[in-house]
Amino acid sequence: MALPEAADDENLLEDLRLLVTELAANAMKHTMSGRWKWGSFRVRLWLGADRIRIEVMDQGWWSGPRLRDDPFETGGRGLQILAAVATKWGVRRRSFGRTVWFELSVQAPAAVDIADVPHRHHVQEPRRELEGRTA
Repeated sequence: MALPEAADDENLLEDLRLLVTELAANAMKHTMSGRWKWGSFRVRLWLGADRIRIEVMDQGWWSGPRLRDDPFETGGRGLQILAAVATKWGVRRRSFGRTVWFELSVQAPAAVDIADVPHRHHVQEPRRELEGRTA
């Protein structure tokens, strides 16, 4: 997955890994995507100028995802992690399942003066032929 230069931040990459892994695990554990012989889920990614959006489409159309708040449970905190880390998130029903999505903000890179950028190749201007000139 190639991310824009602005997303070259380790924290952003770790957040992406964490949340995508959590939603994929939820799709496999809590929906027909992981229980059915032909189950599947799909992950889509959109890169914008100021955000990254991830959608995980699964076969979980019978029940919506739930935020759990029982402090004595050993699991079930994935959506709490999602809610804490993502800039925005939500759930959208589809005809054959649902989509759980989230967005993370991407900060634009600082302006760079082109004179400060090291050049690997020198590009020479093309020569112009002078027509009609006699020596």
